[in-house]
Amino acid sequence: MRKFILITILAVSIISCKEKTKSDSNVETIKIENLTPSPIVHESLNDEQLKKIKFIQETFNEVYPVSLEETITNFKRDQNPDNEINVWLNMAKTFQPFASENSGGEKIEVRKEAFKLILMRSMMHEKEAINSSELKILSENEIQDILKNYTLEAKPIKVEKR
Repeated sequence: MRKFILITILAVSIISCKEKTKSDSNVETIKIENLTPSPIVHESLNDEQLKKIKFIQETFNEVYPVSLEETITNFKRDQNPDNEINVWLNMAKTFQPFASENSGGEKIEVRKEAFKLILMRSMMHEKEAINSSELKILSENEIQDILKNYTLEAKPIKVEKR
């Protein structure tokens, strides 16, 4: 699921870095156009998974408008959908308080930027997420308030080379 959202966000404008990270020589940034969606791995998901996915989709719908059906399909592509669901639930838990404090149509861009930061944080450490997100609206205090609520370790997207 994060692959597809990252691809979309990156396509819009976030990352164009080509160098390998210094901390892990096996990690590299790949151009969006070189990525293809993985095949569906799970033909179906259980009711509990679907309930959580619906919550995730509803939480992020205004900042990442993807249909529930497409969101479910994206999770079906994951090798371990429960792990991805857990990441997205943590992202939602991080996003909701900020979105509640910054509600209203005039603050949609602020919420979009917060979502971008949270998504990047799910894949990389704080400093790297901040630098990669190209933040223009959020204040330093807002950034720190958002990031303190994200509790999982960074999980870079793993891309299978074919």
